Amino acid sequence: ITVSEIIINDSESKKNLESVKILTSHLLKNKVDRNDTLIALGGGVIGDLVGFVASITLRGINFIQIPTTLLSQVDSSVGGKTGVNTPLGKNLIGSFYQPALVISDVGILKSLNKREVLSGYAEVIKYGIIMDKAFFNWLLKNDKHFLNQNANYLIEIVYKSCKNKAKIVNQDEKEKNIRALLNLGHTFGHAIEALNNYKKTVVHGEAVAIGIIMALELSFLEGKISKDIINKIVSHFDKIGIKRKIPKQLKQHLNTSQFIEAMSSDKKVKNKKINLILCKSIGEAYITDTFKHKNMEKVIKDFLN
Repeated sequence: ITVSEIIINDSESKKNLESVKILTSHLLKNKVDRNDTLIALGGGVIGDLVGFVASITLRGINFIQIPTTLLSQVDSSVGGKTGVNTPLGKNLIGSFYQPALVISDVGILKSLNKREVLSGYAEVIKYGIIMDKAFFNWLLKNDKHFLNQNANYLIEIVYKSCKNKAKIVNQDEKEKNIRALLNLGHTFGHAIEALNNYKKTVVHGEAVAIGIIMALELSFLEGKISKDIINKIVSHFDKIGIKRKIPKQLKQHLNTSQFIEAMSSDKKVKNKKINLILCKSIGEAYITDTFKHKNMEKVIKDFLN
């Protein structure tokens, strides 16, 4: 077996067309053919980038995901979404392209620092919030195991997360309908990342955690959920140490209009209307573009103040 290796910076700021150019040039110079296989060894950025390169090189070659972060093990490595960011928004250039194999080893998570592990948790709890109340309650009950990084616990959350995601992706691979539910908090979160120029002061999982709370606050203002639900999740986030506020150094330069403009670049925008994932209760989410705009503005304003 002949192996050719290339190392790419794993920051969101490098998940762009320039990195695609670097990777494709490397592959073509090394005479890659359709019998070859790309291996994406890394976190979500590497998986998204390599998957996209695999989908466009020679019109498609095999690739394998070996995710090395909690976020990529529970979410981005499965489901077939690939892509890169642009100055206008996150993941706006990409494809749906399934890996031939995904290998997740929770043992590798021990190599991560606390922030990197915590940043993956929002993608775990979202499954409980949108579709699996029993999983949600289990997560809240077992938070001590997350803090201790208990191996059996980590195996369980990776398994349950992937199982929940597979249920939805099997019904809607190309995100024409219900797959959008998996984006709870992401429209707000992606706006935060874009406005922060994808700098590591706010990593993807942290932005999603903030976005989930914002989506829940809007669900409350729309009369769908109680404040008790939000308080329960906020308390849970605080207990395990998840950031849930927009950093001061970012929000002091922003206003509501800028935030909404960033949200308007979201892939779920249809007919110039922002579509959001909101909640009716724990375990039940819905897609809507008929929320009151003033309620969304209030949520954004509150988070920026």
